[in-house]
Amino acid sequence: MNRKSLLHLTTRHIFGLVITITLVFILSSCVNEINTNFDPRFTEDGYRIYTDTVKTSVPLKQVKFYVEVSGSMNGFFRPGQTTFFKEDVWRILSYYSNYAHGVTVLTNDGVSGETYNMNEFQTQMNTGAVLSTASTRVPVMLQSIISNLDADNGEVAVLISDMKYSPVGQAAPQVLLTQYSTDISKILGDYGKAISLVCATSNYVNRQGQSICDASPYYYLIIGKEDGVAKLRDGISTLLDNQHRFVDNIETGFDYGKIKHSFGIPNKCFQMDLNEPTFVAYEEADSYDTCIINLKIDLTPYRWNLTDNSCFYNAFKAKTLYGSNIIIDNVNIDVQNITNRELKRTAVATVRLKLFNMPTDSDVIEWTMELLDTDYTKFAQFCGAQTETDFTRTYSLEGFLIGMFYGGVVNKTLEPNYILVSKNS
Repeated sequence: MNRKSLLHLTTRHIFGLVITITLVFILSSCVNEINTNFDPRFTEDGYRIYTDTVKTSVPLKQVKFYVEVSGSMNGFFRPGQTTFFKEDVWRILSYYSNYAHGVTVLTNDGVSGETYNMNEFQTQMNTGAVLSTASTRVPVMLQSIISNLDADNGEVAVLISDMKYSPVGQAAPQVLLTQYSTDISKILGDYGKAISLVCATSNYVNRQGQSICDASPYYYLIIGKEDGVAKLRDGISTLLDNQHRFVDNIETGFDYGKIKHSFGIPNKCFQMDLNEPTFVAYEEADSYDTCIINLKIDLTPYRWNLTDNSCFYNAFKAKTLYGSNIIIDNVNIDVQNITNRELKRTAVATVRLKLFNMPTDSDVIEWTMELLDTDYTKFAQFCGAQTETDFTRTYSLEGFLIGMFYGGVVNKTLEPNYILVSKNS
């Protein structure tokens, strides 16, 4: 090949290379980046980057029922007398009979007593054979229950009690009362498992067979791993709610994991993929006719108070990270206690998020829920009892509620979630 031919070939190759580079540049410039702010939670093309670990669960295998018998409980157990307590307790025991081998009656100031099969306990309860003059010693009951509970293998305990801690007959009972919340906190903290307290009401009958209180409070204290505790919390609360005798539930020691959520049909944008929290082709408009993200949040795992609109508005938090305006336009909460003809509760909140005045080509919405763990509002009506014989309230209830959260186990804070919205597509 002569020098002139070689020069011609080299020039042709260089020209071809320049054309190729130019075409690549033109084509790449035509590809719109979705994540224009290079937010580290998303790839450049808008896919969410997850770093969460998968939370393992323990299936429910056995329920251990305990029923406290003490002097203050006698009004629920009056021989031959009908009480809502008997009706509801038997309904709950029957529903979970496939998980339970029997019922243990706590006697001798809280130490485990005899265990009856379901039919035997029904007879004991209905005939008043369990009437007692003992005092209620909640710390002793808790220690006794926990020492016989294998929660890591799917066992859950349920204590049915009026929760009136009254250390009568003990050394320095008034001092013990001042130390009550600390004792509860230490017991639950050392055990380190989840607990839920479900409050219900029943009529209370005196020795003459007269109902002296139409709504006397009593409780179902559920102890174990969070999955089993949540299952029992929902089931027991639902059975009580169906009879209009449920008050509230409160809980601690839960790691709820990721907030389960999905999306409805948006407005003035499009969801990039059904499995991605990314919305593209955002249209700029004012606050009245603008981009709307319909966020659907599964509230089933959480306390029931979160389904109250006022509680949800206090719990839900949302903000943008790159300067756009955002408002909560509307919240609709749908609750079903019966799902597919089964006792299975579902609760979903649909939140309309309006996004407008986006200063850049994309933005990221950060949202989460700050759970109202220590909201005792519905329990407060039963606080403040001065004596154990106040059947409209629960003596020493405040001490137990404080002990549930005071230095013991706590609910894990929910991690924030992110939604990417982009003008590009």
